Amino acid sequence: MHVPRPDPDLSGNVVLAAAPPAVARGGATGIRRFIGRVLWGLIAALLLAAQPAMAQIALVQSTGMFGTTAGITATSTAFTSKPAIGDTIVVLVWTWTQNTAPTIVLSDSSGNTYTQVTQATILQGAWYESSSVYSAPVTSTANGLKVTVATPPNDSASQSQAVALEYSGVGAVDRVNSTTGSSATASVSTTAATSFLNELVVGVFGVDNPAVQFTTITPTSGYTVRAVQYQNAGATAGAGADQIVSAKAVQSITWTTAATLSGWAASIATFSPSSGVTPDHFAISNAGTAVNCQATPVTITAHNSSHAAVAATATIAVSTSTGHGDWSLTTGGGTFVAGAANSGTASYTYVSADNGAVVLSLKDTVAETLTINVANGSITQSSGSAIASEQLPLTFSPSGFRFTTGSNVATTIGTQVAGKTSTQSLALQAIRTDTNTGACTAAFASGTTVNISLAYQCNNPTTCVAGQTLAITNNSTTTNIASNPNSGVATYTSVPLRFSTANAEAPFTLNYIDVGQITLIARYNIPLGGGGASSTNMTGSGQFVVQPYSFTLSGIKCTTYSASTCSPALASPGNNPGATTAAGAAFIQAGQSFTATVTATNFNGATTPNYGREVSPQGVTLAANLQLPAAGNAAALNNASAFGAFSSGVATGTTFNWPEVGIITVTPSVASYLGSGTVTGTASGKIGRFIPNSFGTALNTPVIGTACSAGGYSYLGQPLNYTVAPVVTVTALAATGATARNYTGAFLKLTNASLTGRTYTPTPASPALDLSGLPAATTDPAIADLGNGQASLTFGSGTGLKFGRGGAIVPFSANLALGINVIDTDAVTAANPVTFGSGTGMSFSTGAVQRYGRLALRDGAGSELLDLPMSLTTQYYLSATQGFTTNADDSCTTAPVLSFSNYQLNLTAGETCVRDSGSPGASGVGCAAAAAASSRYLSTAVAGAFNLHLAAPGAGNAGALSVTATAPAWLQYSWASGTSPVGLGTFGVFPGPASRVHQREVY
Repeated sequence: MHVPRPDPDLSGNVVLAAAPPAVARGGATGIRRFIGRVLWGLIAALLLAAQPAMAQIALVQSTGMFGTTAGITATSTAFTSKPAIGDTIVVLVWTWTQNTAPTIVLSDSSGNTYTQVTQATILQGAWYESSSVYSAPVTSTANGLKVTVATPPNDSASQSQAVALEYSGVGAVDRVNSTTGSSATASVSTTAATSFLNELVVGVFGVDNPAVQFTTITPTSGYTVRAVQYQNAGATAGAGADQIVSAKAVQSITWTTAATLSGWAASIATFSPSSGVTPDHFAISNAGTAVNCQATPVTITAHNSSHAAVAATATIAVSTSTGHGDWSLTTGGGTFVAGAANSGTASYTYVSADNGAVVLSLKDTVAETLTINVANGSITQSSGSAIASEQLPLTFSPSGFRFTTGSNVATTIGTQVAGKTSTQSLALQAIRTDTNTGACTAAFASGTTVNISLAYQCNNPTTCVAGQTLAITNNSTTTNIASNPNSGVATYTSVPLRFSTANAEAPFTLNYIDVGQITLIARYNIPLGGGGASSTNMTGSGQFVVQPYSFTLSGIKCTTYSASTCSPALASPGNNPGATTAAGAAFIQAGQSFTATVTATNFNGATTPNYGREVSPQGVTLAANLQLPAAGNAAALNNASAFGAFSSGVATGTTFNWPEVGIITVTPSVASYLGSGTVTGTASGKIGRFIPNSFGTALNTPVIGTACSAGGYSYLGQPLNYTVAPVVTVTALAATGATARNYTGAFLKLTNASLTGRTYTPTPASPALDLSGLPAATTDPAIADLGNGQASLTFGSGTGLKFGRGGAIVPFSANLALGINVIDTDAVTAANPVTFGSGTGMSFSTGAVQRYGRLALRDGAGSELLDLPMSLTTQYYLSATQGFTTNADDSCTTAPVLSFSNYQLNLTAGETCVRDSGSPGASGVGCAAAAAASSRYLSTAVAGAFNLHLAAPGAGNAGALSVTATAPAWLQYSWASGTSPVGLGTFGVFPGPASRVHQREVY
């Protein structure tokens, strides 16, 4: 084999050098090439000085309007397509809340972080109306992404409306402003001109006028309405709109409505076009060595200051330090422009889908060592926090090693899995550049075995972990090869490789038990003619990423063990019990932090200690997978990426929390390990049960029916019933204040046995309240599952509440409070006790006055020839000095049933009756014939009287009888004759009882 004179490379090794080509050989062809290189050089200079390219903003998709007419949480429909990483979601929100100003919390099902851009709030009376703009860069995405708007400090009467919009090409927020007013139109403007051309302008407003149904809501011309709500009684009216403005100017939006506005809140925000995320520097990755006869891949990645890839949309100018080489596009979705032939120049414009990385291929026919330059304005391969390992030189030689498929086709070593023997068809081939054709030809004869020096270099992390191995298997022999740090290769392992294919390739497999970005290096010392060692090496290398096989989770437990941060029933230290059903043990409150440990593992289950030692340490993100309740709210895990630093491949996070009720599993993953793609680990076992952190309660306004509604009073001892029953609406809350909507069905643990302290409290405490008529606490209140994390507790009065009747007392206004402790079987509580009528007492329908009453019947005397009137009245106690008085307000008491007894002298049974509507009538002893209205016994009291008349018994029937009026319990009194009054009705004149000592008649 002919060996040209070697030239030393920069590392001290020797590469095979070919004669340099002439720059120009005269004639028209040479001139054209020269001019072309000059022109390309000018273009490249302009690109180097250019500002980052500004992307065109475009609306990608919308969720459509979503909201709630009564509640604190609203979730959108899913975006039709998976939002793109690097895009921006802008959410326009308007809310109506009562009593409490809105504190709005936004989240989505992929865990993106939302920031409030601007907000306006107007207060009118006890009503708050707000308009807000929120935005979030899409850093995590999934199919079916949904956005949730919550107003946690408020109650179930809150209203919200929103629309979520995905935009591409959106940069930073530029101008914002918010204002409120009560004018007929709503206007808001930015306080200064926009800073860039083609900015996105969004506007949103809400109307504080709950009685109006709008027929039109229209923004300034040029805006496109993205959501509008006309109704106001039940759904807060408002709208959101956007436009892209070409000029730099003060931006404004005016909303005009029919009917005319009253109170309103309006907001405006502008967003600059994006140049993608502005990189800190560009990282260049290459094989380190290449052969002149073929192109070698070069990966150029936009990095932030932490050396993580960022989704740039900038245009880069690429060049080589020697001015040699031809570039081509291998992988990338953007625009590639090749420079002049053999100029070493090109340009590329990233698109968001590149995620900041492009693979170009460089072919250089000159044997030389070069460096690659990348620039976007002042951002280069050496700007910012760039490090030397991100801008390594590349050496081209006439001969060297390349990796093939084993079929004489060049390839790169693909991404590998830690601990798993490679399945990719790989072979090592020694090649040289044919001096006549420039093509690659085999340097070794087929079927020979050659001792090749092999090594691997840890590029990222920059050092290898002792004891971790890279094994190469060729011709059924496996050899562990030497490891080297990124700073340089000094140690090789001699491996006898059999180049067995027809094209003199040595097939091999590899197995690296750790993770990271590594380079496999081959070196062969070309012998002298006499067989001795020379100073000339033939080299080749390939860089690739080895991913972890999996991630496993362990140590899931409450971060803080206490009754308020961990299920009170869980034993210390609060380990996850792994409930599998709604009846399983409770673990932790929704929204409270739990701890988890993740371990990066290889194919054999061993820990990969390199994980987390990368230049930009790779993290792990957890995704929640709802297990139960089926079809429940599959909320995203909060702080999903909050693992601490990895040590020996293991990391622990302590701030994970899930804001829902139920049972989940979590799956660990990394979105793109060192740019090689997603690695998804093993899902955890079941985690749960998650229970509410607390309960929010909303109370209706109950009404106790005044016993005598027309009179505005009730008698002591008279049953009191609800005309509007007390209802507690209980909302399950996470620690963040958001509704835990899965608290329903079998996961709803409110029972009558768990509720405690049902208490009716009168003020003052005397007279005592008789509760014997209430339903049993085992069934009262009635508990109803309302769904979406809410339940209602409805109280009944049974046969009625009543005040005890002891001695006569003066009238008083009743003050009745009802309290209960809202607690479920998991010991989740509300702010107890929950009380109706605290302070002023529960309302009465027409009056809270309570009177001590009695039924009174007075004696009557008259001719046996005339009907005898008797005074039968209801009375109530006024005071110790005034005693009882007829209750002139009584038009409610039903007439008591009467009975006759103790007939005397000539009066016998059947000779008198009560003038009534007939027999027996309301009195029970009515005459057969209906009486005239003026003398008829009243079925209901009028001004406290019943119009009692006894029918005349007629001549010869003089005598007396006892009349008893059966009093209801609340009108009974301690009469001499008993608790019901008895009166003596006397017809005619007779001497009276024989026991009478003296009688005098005066005429």
